[in-house]
Amino acid sequence: MEETQTAQLFFQEEVPDLLKCLRADQKPLWGFMTPQHMVEHLIVIFKMSIGRINLPVVSKEEDFPRLKAYLMKDSPMRRSVPAPNGKNELQPLRSANLEEAKEKLLKEIEVFLAFMKDNPDRELNHPYGGPMKPSEWILFHRKHFKHHFIQFGLIPDYES
Repeated sequence: MEETQTAQLFFQEEVPDLLKCLRADQKPLWGFMTPQHMVEHLIVIFKMSIGRINLPVVSKEEDFPRLKAYLMKDSPMRRSVPAPNGKNELQPLRSANLEEAKEKLLKEIEVFLAFMKDNPDRELNHPYGGPMKPSEWILFHRKHFKHHFIQFGLIPDYES
């Protein structure tokens, strides 16, 4: 099975079940996000991958190939990576509670998957990796989700 199809199945089949296990009182293994902050952070990144939110690219163009390869590889992400805007602070919450945020995230996943189907060649900037097509973004999203699911103990760490 192609890697993008495997990633798509991860979002359609595994993510909804894993999100059901996320509780508002769960503590991260590292970092300072709450479960709701993490879910809302993932929503923002999905919006970025379909062009509804734009952040400046902070990497040098000559580094794009190396960074993009890292972002798309199904391997652990570095922990406590600084935000592209340099502000490592919690953003104000936008949803009334964690359950509402989880519902919004599942809808954003559906929107992204439809966007990927309808716009396979559309390139949108990742702040570190530069221009990426939806088939590349979905691999990053999977890596990013796994990173945060490990952070909150929803899945075992890669080394476990």
